[in-house]
Amino acid sequence: MDLQNGTYSIQGIPVLDIVKHYQTPLYVYDSSIIKRQIDRLKNAFHVPDLGIHFACKALNNINILSLMKQWGVGLDTVSIQEIWTGLEAGFKPSEIIFTPNSVGPDEVEMAIKIGVQINIDHI
Repeated sequence: MDLQNGTYSIQGIPVLDIVKHYQTPLYVYDSSIIKRQIDRLKNAFHVPDLGIHFACKALNNINILSLMKQWGVGLDTVSIQEIWTGLEAGFKPSEIIFTPNSVGPDEVEMAIKIGVQINIDHI
């Protein structure tokens, strides 16, 4: 969001115009900023085949996840529902890491059947 001449805008569109059109409450994400931050992270490390995985629990908006997929970001999930969301957003199982915390064996078994990578923190 930018402030110019006392008016907040997102990608050049005044925020008040967006609110008048869509009403409130309203969440607006600026994909150019998200992409810029991903690029900054990728450029911060000189590592061949750097893998970046976004924590799905931070934001599970399927449209944003789909953009991240297009930009080469993987997904870190903590529940089977987040895995399903990632698959719906277009991620392949190999692009999803499942890092469960205190889930039952049935959820781990589902993740195994789906074929995602699994981090086990304790048995």
